[in-house]
Amino acid sequence: MRMLFLRTVVLLLALSALLRAQDKAAPSASIDPAASAQGKVVFLSHGCAKCHDDDANKKLSDGTTLLARLAQRKDPEARLGTRLKNPQERHQVMLYMQSLLARQPSAQAGAKPR
Repeated sequence: MRMLFLRTVVLLLALSALLRAQDKAAPSASIDPAASAQGKVVFLSHGCAKCHDDDANKKLSDGTTLLARLAQRKDPEARLGTRLKNPQERHQVMLYMQSLLARQPSAQAGAKPR
């Protein structure tokens, strides 16, 4: 009976770890479409698209894009804070960027975060 209990506990722990890993692997599933759409409005209205295009994929002088730069950051939302001072607007733009990143090929998956 004790062995059955231990196996059940181990199984539940493994299942819990698997579910947590899935949540981390698919952050785009939890993006609020309305907040993401509002983030696009903020991105456009603050003039971000002038340098980065509407989809943040315009090549910059060093050959990278805003999306590539954000994908390499440990805290990309903090990086957006250098230009977007309002925390709510910054978060909405980050949700918009996450939705764009989710549509990107996983070429940046191997990039090391800074």
